[in-house]
Amino acid sequence: MSDISPPLGLPASRADDVVLAEQYGALRKQIPLMYAVMFVDIVSLAVSSFDDIPLVLSLGMPVALTVVIAVRTGLWLHRRSVEAPRADIQRYLRGTIIASAVLSIAFGGWGLMLFEQAQPQRSMSVALYVFVGTISCCYCLLALPTAGRMVLLFGAMPVTLQLLLSGDWQLIGTGTNFVIVAILILRTMATSYADFTEVVRGRSDMEVERERAREAERRAQEISYRDALTGLQNRRALSEHLDTFRFQDQSATHLALLVLDLDRFKAVNDVHGHPAGDRLLQAVVARLTDIVEQVGTAYRLGGDEFAIVIEVAEPHSELATLVAQNIVDGLAAPFSVGGLLHHIGASVGVAVVSRNAVDRETLMRQADIALYKAKENGRSQHRTFEAQMDVEITRRSKLERDLRRDINACAFLPFYQPIVDLASGKLAGFEMLARWSRGDGEVVGPNQFIPIAEECGLIGRLMFDLLEQACLDAAAWGPDVMLAVNVSPVQLKDPWFSEKLLAILTRTSFPARRITLEITENALIAEPENAKRLVQSLKNQGMLIALDDFGTGFSSIQHLKMLPFDKIKIDRSFVQGLKRHSESYKMVLAITRLASSLDVVVIAEGIEDVSALEIVRELGCVEGQGYFFGRPMNADSAVNALQSIRRIQSLDRRLPSSPILVSRDGIAVSESASNAASGGRQSI
Repeated sequence: MSDISPPLGLPASRADDVVLAEQYGALRKQIPLMYAVMFVDIVSLAVSSFDDIPLVLSLGMPVALTVVIAVRTGLWLHRRSVEAPRADIQRYLRGTIIASAVLSIAFGGWGLMLFEQAQPQRSMSVALYVFVGTISCCYCLLALPTAGRMVLLFGAMPVTLQLLLSGDWQLIGTGTNFVIVAILILRTMATSYADFTEVVRGRSDMEVERERAREAERRAQEISYRDALTGLQNRRALSEHLDTFRFQDQSATHLALLVLDLDRFKAVNDVHGHPAGDRLLQAVVARLTDIVEQVGTAYRLGGDEFAIVIEVAEPHSELATLVAQNIVDGLAAPFSVGGLLHHIGASVGVAVVSRNAVDRETLMRQADIALYKAKENGRSQHRTFEAQMDVEITRRSKLERDLRRDINACAFLPFYQPIVDLASGKLAGFEMLARWSRGDGEVVGPNQFIPIAEECGLIGRLMFDLLEQACLDAAAWGPDVMLAVNVSPVQLKDPWFSEKLLAILTRTSFPARRITLEITENALIAEPENAKRLVQSLKNQGMLIALDDFGTGFSSIQHLKMLPFDKIKIDRSFVQGLKRHSESYKMVLAITRLASSLDVVVIAEGIEDVSALEIVRELGCVEGQGYFFGRPMNADSAVNALQSIRRIQSLDRRLPSSPILVSRDGIAVSESASNAASGGRQSI
């Protein structure tokens, strides 16, 4: 086996390096000791044979050998403090083998001459000195067996052969012993070197495994702190950063946390699939990194939610809000990814806290609250946390708990607001509106609890419970009075919505032709295909379909073309602005003309005075709704109102087109009679 051949189980290059390093380390320790033993042996030989041999052999040769081994000893002592590169180590080992051969030849030849010229009684001492010296050197060269074999061959064998060829049985016996010992030494060197390489192999294998373990640990650590898809640090890394921020010795005294959520991202996954969504997320991260890399650190919290950490000097620094606005503007621009053009956006919540008061959970909660307010206000904007927001969220949380409790206690009741035919003045129907009568006596309007019910998945149950009660109430109205019902965008995601609705009509024996379903434009944007299928299914059953809040969406005309609507409800903001804004007048006029061309009925909601009523009549609205005609009322008041209206209409035939006004308790009067009684003043 070569002295520098790689051990089995290791790559050759690595094994070479390991073996060379181990050999070099062992030889740096042993060779100076070997030369010390050799020097003692040379001096002993010179002294023991000084009287019997010429001066050149007893003094000259020892001095020459001593000079050489002194130089070699100095070199190896110097190498103890030097870490040599691989090439130098190989050169040192080759030099050691050559030096071993040369010195062994010189030492063995000198010993042979001393053996031949010494007195017979001293020749045996010479042979022993030579053999013991070479054996000692062999043991010092166990890490380099080639050099050890050179020493044994050239140092001990000349004298050993002389003993075997002496013809003296005593000397022959000694030589034979030398041969046997030499064989044992050679075997010992081979075994020792094999063990040496085996140790190297085991140690190297262990080191390789340790390196693999460290690499696996490093990768696991990296995975645990970094998001695989985007390469950003993850929620765990953010949590640790927030936990340690107060202990960092930096100039920034405050920390700003920005939490952002992508708007309309779910639609990308639903329409184009998750691979397209993943590619879009990567594009979002690239753009987000460009925006914040100079001022903060971005993290991916999961899904389409991200966080930005910015260190600021002052609590009221504009840096955080400036970055938030840049994020909103930057992510609002279209993304062209994989041949698709995506229009999304981002809502951002900002929270700022002092270094000495960093509480991770509180800070993240505040940022989440600010994000919620940004989304609540219309998305694609940013909000900074304020103490009042926490009060609102706490109240909302209490409302959610109470809602879950009261939905099982029949605390939600349908109320009804009149819808009037503007041409005839007759009451065309009622719109069902939900009211929540809480245990403390407070009546909560739908604008407060409907969003909560939608978010916690209770809107379907709430709406169907109210509708069933409304169908029972409306049975007493008469066959020509319509019931208008609002449909939540969340309900259009339910593939069984139409079946559930028809089941209620079947249980209550309520005719589908008396139902008008009001669907907002936002619902159509969120679920266009499902909405189209459901609307068509319900329309086939005889229901009327109304497009609610018309004019506030993004693609109203497209929706009119997409679905067979029977009615359009003009948003109250346009009706209430008729007298103040010419743009509102123009918008209502355009809507009525469009509806007339499509043979669609126009309902104006938000009519609150006579002037608004006259204008919407003039513009061509067919039906009207608002506080001018009556506020939402309970079932009994609705029945009373209908009875009063029919009584008035049966008596006041002189004013057939005068609309009916309904008080809070369900007492109805005609508009003309009310104006006459109050001197032209209307009081609702």
